[in-house]
Amino acid sequence: MVRILVFIKRKKLLKDGTAPIYIRVTVSKVSSEFATGKSVNPVQWIAVKGRVKGNTLHNKQLNTFLDQQEYALHDIALQIQQQGKVVTAKEIASRYKGKNTPKVSLISLYVEHNQTLRDLIDITVAKNTYKRHETSLKLVQEFLAYEYHVDDVALTDVDLLMLEKYKHYLMTVRHNNNNTTVKYIRNLGKVLNMAVDRQLISSSPVELLHLKTDEVEKEFLTSEELDRLAKKHFLIERLEQVRDVFLFCCYCGLAYVDVHSLTEQDIVKDGDKYWIRKARHKTNNMCHIPLITPALEILNKYKAHRTATGYMLPVLSNQKMNAYLKEIADIAGISKNLTTHCARHTFATTVTLANNVSIENVSKMLGHKSIRMTQHYARILDTSIAHDMMNVEQRLAHA
Repeated sequence: MVRILVFIKRKKLLKDGTAPIYIRVTVSKVSSEFATGKSVNPVQWIAVKGRVKGNTLHNKQLNTFLDQQEYALHDIALQIQQQGKVVTAKEIASRYKGKNTPKVSLISLYVEHNQTLRDLIDITVAKNTYKRHETSLKLVQEFLAYEYHVDDVALTDVDLLMLEKYKHYLMTVRHNNNNTTVKYIRNLGKVLNMAVDRQLISSSPVELLHLKTDEVEKEFLTSEELDRLAKKHFLIERLEQVRDVFLFCCYCGLAYVDVHSLTEQDIVKDGDKYWIRKARHKTNNMCHIPLITPALEILNKYKAHRTATGYMLPVLSNQKMNAYLKEIADIAGISKNLTTHCARHTFATTVTLANNVSIENVSKMLGHKSIRMTQHYARILDTSIAHDMMNVEQRLAHA
């Protein structure tokens, strides 16, 4: 049991005649005491309560301060217990005075976190993951400068109010939508969890923040749109190449980073069938994708590129690909926002599930760990619903 006594030292009066206020923590009859940095006129001190009497503003504030210190000491004792350590008066006092708490700032820890990610690129970390955290770090720095006019803060200063202000900043000043805002705050949360693991802070305030992503319907091409795009003739070679890479991804489900790095070693012939067998860059999960005829035709079209570069297709940067895809959509009369990732959704929905490929097989081809991940891509098409209801109608008619 932790006992806390607040008292004054009447025999050690300060120059102004006030007595210093001390706190004594006792655990299992062993005590540790320390000064609070506050003092009081001995006449006003109520020893039995460990508080100062009087209703002046100064005395009320002093009593509130002493209440907060008691709460803090009990909280420290609880933290020690939750960490599975022995609660002692010495340990409580030491933590209270900050002797065992390194003075680590938020930005310095985030920089360290990102340096670790950078060292692990292409080992256990994808390059894009590192880039996302670099962007998140930059946003946190911009927020601190904008809201508090500082370039860094102590980890212990990061609380729920600061995170709420950061959320407001991202949505109003940076004009991010809800899902993007949640992503950036969760990135910051990983750094704060790192601080918790190191016992630099007791808990992460992100856990107290209400974060919920909105369900977003990702666009995909219908069978008619896919066919129209495939038959469209482009006068500009660059647009034709981008269209072909996009179509290839629609036919096999590869993400941008995986088609960008696709080489001949990733193409395997098994009997009379060609397969893509490649570890996904993002998760390192293996993809096993049989190449259908339209996909093989696109690969054969770029044999010269493969011979010259070692890569199967002429893939531009993701930014350029998405820019050209907008132009391609306009030319092909497609009103949807085409992106490289739209191709992966098209594969999961229009090319496979709409043609009665089981979701289990789609999951394997996409390189997912579970079907639940695949359901994020899957869409139930109106044609599938109509087909199933026709079967119901036929059964009812013959009942």
